[in-house]
Amino acid sequence: MKFLFSAVALLVVPLAILHAAEIKISPVFGDHAVLQRDQAVPVWGTADAGANVSVEFAGQTKSAVADGTGRWMVTLDSMPPCAEPRDLKVSGNVVKDVLVGEVWLCGGQSNMEWALSRCVGGPDTVEHAANPLLRLCLVPHNSQMTPQTDVAAKWFVSAPNGVKQFSAIGYWFGSKLQKELGVPVGIINNSYGGTAIESWLPLETLKNGPWPHDKQSDIDLAKADYDRRKEAIKPAMEKYEADKAAALRDHKPAPAFPAGWPGEFRGPSVLWNGEVAPLLPYRIRGVAWYQGESNAYAGRAQTYKELLPALIRDWRQGFGQPDLPFMIFQISRNRKPQTDPNELSGIAELQEAQLKTAQQTPHTALVVTDDLGEPDVHYTNKEPAAERGLKAALALAYGRTIESSGPVFADMKIDGDKAVLQFTQTAGGLVSKDGPLQGFVIAGEDKNFVFADARIEGDSIVVSSPKVPKPVAVRYGWADNPSVNLFNKAGLPASPFRTDAWPLVALPKSKQ
Repeated sequence: MKFLFSAVALLVVPLAILHAAEIKISPVFGDHAVLQRDQAVPVWGTADAGANVSVEFAGQTKSAVADGTGRWMVTLDSMPPCAEPRDLKVSGNVVKDVLVGEVWLCGGQSNMEWALSRCVGGPDTVEHAANPLLRLCLVPHNSQMTPQTDVAAKWFVSAPNGVKQFSAIGYWFGSKLQKELGVPVGIINNSYGGTAIESWLPLETLKNGPWPHDKQSDIDLAKADYDRRKEAIKPAMEKYEADKAAALRDHKPAPAFPAGWPGEFRGPSVLWNGEVAPLLPYRIRGVAWYQGESNAYAGRAQTYKELLPALIRDWRQGFGQPDLPFMIFQISRNRKPQTDPNELSGIAELQEAQLKTAQQTPHTALVVTDDLGEPDVHYTNKEPAAERGLKAALALAYGRTIESSGPVFADMKIDGDKAVLQFTQTAGGLVSKDGPLQGFVIAGEDKNFVFADARIEGDSIVVSSPKVPKPVAVRYGWADNPSVNLFNKAGLPASPFRTDAWPLVALPKSKQ
């Protein structure tokens, strides 16, 4: 009996040891990852409650004990950049080929997600994308109703086969930054097309904000509405699936997909839950945020001026970096070309919210893209936007003295029948690109705008119209898809702006 007991004990003890040793590192720390240089770097994962965890990297050894929920975290000391691949060891687990350099998170919706291979110059860029010092990380779409601890993020080394479907702006920004700084660069692509800003904010923030508490900001109301729409189209989807199967069997063309299918639920908070929370608090240098198209509609855009600062605040708190640099890529013009000088534009209103957020929030910068826009919301000339992002990052996050902003409206004075606009950030002068200035409208006290004549005089622009003898307000680029061509001598475009603070309600139609 004693021998039998000893044999059983020998079997049980190793099993217990193996179970206790089941220690995992967060998936965001994968092979080929980049860790942020010159900052203390949190590293975390899961284990059995009370398990001892040892982390080794770059000559450092850090220890932790998993808490009652099985979570553990250590913090590596600040490290200089290193292009030599090293292993990150976590209690027997090995993460291979890890570099130390600069890490940026590129987030937002479809214009950030837009694939490199689908852009002007993209196919040629793909062919020359091999760069062992540029590492790219894709966060998969992961809508969740509650905050998650893990997401299946995957790092890879920049190479032609891997970058085709990667974010064009993310790739070009990262590639240019790596060449400029000469250190390893990691780009985390965390974007999802067709998503509103509310999807990227925590539930508690949305509950307590000044915006309406409706299906745009309340996850339960949004999910109930989504379920109703999905149920209503269910019969059409069932018929579609049956007809599709029959067509396949009979070698006939597939039927048309039913209109109105809501797709995956992308309501309030679901991407904070599934795609942001699992990354926290991965150490990064900054965020490049390109989102807003799904909020850019008259009657909805007015809340963006509170939502965007809230997102910046929450992300900074989540990443544990109160001064985390944020580059705001301003959405571009799209939809129908402007014909009405009094157009009520959700795009212009949202662009203004992005401009003012950048002006009023410390450690932020605005990247203007309006000149690149097309009638389709997905413009394909993405490399200039990435180049402007590089300039903004060098000034914002790296302290470079570099022209990184287009002309910024500063003041207006009335001189008889003319409005004289003053600007800063002119880089030595204002420029009208490809012909006379376009995009200006002017109004008197009746608030009725008409298309205006505009000319450059030094660092000023003189705006007038014979139809407005006593001007009081000027707007530039204030429409969904206006013609705009105001730049500075550094080749950077001006943001749309307005000199008035009139309520953005339907204005009288022009009598032209």
